[in-house]
Amino acid sequence: MENQKNSIPPSSTTENNWNFKKLIYNGFLQIIPVMFGVYLGFALNNFGEQQKLNRQKNTYEQMLKNEIEDNLKQVKEVSVYHEKITKDFLEIRQSKDIKLAFNNYTMTGLRPGNVSSSAYNTGIQTGIIQEFDLEIIQNLNKLYNYQGKYDSYNEQMLSSFLSGKYPETESEINNLMINLTMGMRDVENFERALQEYYQLMLNKLNE
Repeated sequence: MENQKNSIPPSSTTENNWNFKKLIYNGFLQIIPVMFGVYLGFALNNFGEQQKLNRQKNTYEQMLKNEIEDNLKQVKEVSVYHEKITKDFLEIRQSKDIKLAFNNYTMTGLRPGNVSSSAYNTGIQTGIIQEFDLEIIQNLNKLYNYQGKYDSYNEQMLSSFLSGKYPETESEINNLMINLTMGMRDVENFERALQEYYQLMLNKLNE
């Protein structure tokens, strides 16, 4: 009799199990929308950030192209002048009266190429350049490193030219023409290589 009083009826146990399962099921149904909402929020946020990053990359890429195109145009134009004055200096050296030829020559300056690296530097400082392929980044680094050497060489040559004393004797004029001719030939080599690098970089960016 005592065992019968303490035992739980089978129907009661089944009902309790069903209620417990129903509770878990209902809780699970309530959690799913919350989890989905959180996941969707993260996904939309990441998508928005990626879209924003893509827009920034496209804007930066156009800035970079414009800068390289401007630099290419500048170097092309100034290289024509540099080729001309290099020939002029050579003709002065080869003239019968070097002093007369030098005095009759109108010097219009060395006109170093005015190239820019502001867009490239912006990409480095902001980190947006890292969104490009590794090959593009490496080529950009090589290009602007070479352009930096071109700038430095122009500055050194111009500084040397301006700091030198005005030549008066035939020997002084001849030495000046030799130095200028050699220096301008180096500048021409820089400019030929830069034009190739600029065009190559533009082709890669346009692929």
